[in-house]
Amino acid sequence: MQDTNLITSTNSKTGQFPRITFGWSWLIILPAGVWGILGYYLPLLGGTLDRTGVWVVTLACVLLAGFSLTCHLSAHLGVAWLTGKKLPAEMTVMIFGEAAQRWPAAGSSGREILVAGAGPLISLLLAGLAYLVWNFQSNQSINLIALFLCGFNAWLFMINLIPAFPLDGGRIFCAFDPDFSSQPVIGRRWARRFGWILAVALTGWGIFLILQHSRFSWATGLITFLFVLLMLDGLRLPPFMPTGRPTLPVDGIKHSLGQRLGIALPSLVMLAAAGSLLLTNNGLDAPGVALSVGPMIQVPAQYQHSISGQFFLVTVVSQAPITAGEWLLGKIDPAIQIVPPEQVTPKNTTPQQQAKQDYQMLFDSETTAIAVGLKLAGYTTAVVGKGVKVDSILAGSHANGILQVGDIITGLNGTPIQTTDDLINEIKARTSLSAVHLLITRAQQQLKVDVPLIAPASTQDTPKLGVQIEPAGFDYKPPFPVSIQTNKISGGPSAGLIFTLAVYNSLSPVNLTGGRRIAGTGTINLDGSVGPIGGVKQKIFAAEAVGATYFLCPVENFADAVSVAKTIKVIKIAKVEQAVAFLRGLPPE
Repeated sequence: MQDTNLITSTNSKTGQFPRITFGWSWLIILPAGVWGILGYYLPLLGGTLDRTGVWVVTLACVLLAGFSLTCHLSAHLGVAWLTGKKLPAEMTVMIFGEAAQRWPAAGSSGREILVAGAGPLISLLLAGLAYLVWNFQSNQSINLIALFLCGFNAWLFMINLIPAFPLDGGRIFCAFDPDFSSQPVIGRRWARRFGWILAVALTGWGIFLILQHSRFSWATGLITFLFVLLMLDGLRLPPFMPTGRPTLPVDGIKHSLGQRLGIALPSLVMLAAAGSLLLTNNGLDAPGVALSVGPMIQVPAQYQHSISGQFFLVTVVSQAPITAGEWLLGKIDPAIQIVPPEQVTPKNTTPQQQAKQDYQMLFDSETTAIAVGLKLAGYTTAVVGKGVKVDSILAGSHANGILQVGDIITGLNGTPIQTTDDLINEIKARTSLSAVHLLITRAQQQLKVDVPLIAPASTQDTPKLGVQIEPAGFDYKPPFPVSIQTNKISGGPSAGLIFTLAVYNSLSPVNLTGGRRIAGTGTINLDGSVGPIGGVKQKIFAAEAVGATYFLCPVENFADAVSVAKTIKVIKIAKVEQAVAFLRGLPPE
């Protein structure tokens, strides 16, 4: 019996350009995409952009995403034209490309795979080119645009590997079976059926994510439902079908074991690759990049000394939520740790708020490192932090009704607070949830207030004050201009120690590295003390990956670092002067 959802079409001729239409899902995708760039992507990775820069980058991302989609579609059309394949009478453009079932069959497995795979392959090529542009690190705006395009095109490539309609993988799936190629009616029915089955399965997965009641349950569930809507928008379109009936019913084809494996194995590989993008409610800590710090230090040429060897800062990728592929990798790779999402982003904090605080801490760390590095090199520079400004108060914080936005915290339990690092380290050192005694400045008046701390979200976390903070500024007068141009770093204070040593090394005639590769981590305070950081185990893996011989480590993180170190020697550092003395004492290589 003929499937009533399948239609016969004979008006497509070689060389006839298809009529272009747009799916209704664009009414959801376009505003959601702009909102995602403005409300999520740029606040997380472009926190230093001004308002004009934000809108310029957003517009460029949207336009270049459209260009990428055009390239994807043009690749299909171009290869089809070159191989003499019939073009569809109409192409309905979706965010993932076009409804693949609307293409006429190519007539042979090889040509079908060639035409169907052209779109995903051009998307993969564009992703690689965008990555190269990002890796060049020319300026922040270009970096953000390139990174977005890399992710978007990589997504286009992976999603279109799903071996089901309405995606390109459905056509490739049909081409794997010679019976499906010779009788496209049957193959297309199977690919379309699997598309519907997959939409139902993804709906169930989205419901499961929401029912987990995790930190990001609603976000991951709704994103999954959104993809289901995209598939349904494509599946609603009737496929192109040749005239005549199939010589065998859908379930009438018999395959040998070899034929079954020839169909099943490539399809499973494609499904697994696309399935790696399936969202989960977990988080992870993974080794990030190890970056040479020397090129980041900018000092006047007359003060610069030539350097052999390198100082490396090491980073940690902390992410939540994560994909199924990342989860599986975390189960296989000992360097990657699967963690609760609340450990990455606490319940009382949004990712955007956390990113803003990380940017502020990075700026604070750079300024402090320059001041301490200049002092170590023998230059007189007076730096005094003006305290920590309360930028916002989180819901659920005991500070509500006690602190106000704009308050400047200058002391905690009798300890002066000059920088954000000072406040963060003092809070981390608290072992109870009893109130901390804060000295604040409000409307040019000094006040004393008591604020109870918020309980940590997990046993690996620390108590929180429950406020978003930023530096209140510095009284800072360097003898000559010094700056740190950070690359590929999204924020945080943990590079303070290495920044300090790199600044000092640039200004000192004695090369601290001795030609070696030296990695390290730790916050830096104005008095030269080195504070603890998170993710030290992952940083050890990153340092060993670039061949560093020594790892300078805060005292509080030493035990964890030593527990995973294999080829690198971990050195315990409490003050920056200790690091300088240790490096100077190393024998020459």
